[in-house]
Amino acid sequence: MKLIELAETSVSIIKECGEDGIKSDTLAERLDTPKRRVYDVIAVLKALGHVHTSRKFDGTTITWIDHSKEYVPKNIHDELRIHLSQESDERKEFQVQVAELKEQLRITKTKLRRDVQSVEMADKTEFNTTQLRVRALSSNGIKRVKHDGIEVLIITNEAGIVVDPCEIEIDEHEDLLKNLQRI
Repeated sequence: MKLIELAETSVSIIKECGEDGIKSDTLAERLDTPKRRVYDVIAVLKALGHVHTSRKFDGTTITWIDHSKEYVPKNIHDELRIHLSQESDERKEFQVQVAELKEQLRITKTKLRRDVQSVEMADKTEFNTTQLRVRALSSNGIKRVKHDGIEVLIITNEAGIVVDPCEIEIDEHEDLLKNLQRI
């Protein structure tokens, strides 16, 4: 028997034996060939990663390594590939929609700032509180704050300021700690 025929027959016999495997002596007997030729075939199959051998006191057991468990069947692979492609396309569409909506929001904010008339009052407003919270309407925030102990000047990057006269509790200990840290 030629070596290639010996290898093909060995593979089919080892596969038939399944997870239990087959002893190298038994394989040589079934092939009716010397053990050294079986060892040559097994060495090549082991080098290719197709068989696993385990040596014990009663001989070497050869087991076929089933690589088909590592792969997804073609039909399932094709379905998953199509599904992934659809999900990817949907994601791209959502990203485009989000970008368009962000641009619309930016344009609307700009128009709103431009179109809203600023409220001018001849009189100043007095608040009966010890605190004022000031917030710029623009996301560009506050440009500069100046104070002289009696009056505070707040300059924003864009027109629009909200003044909130509500009071929040101040932790006196926290203020004390901040003052101590400055020293």
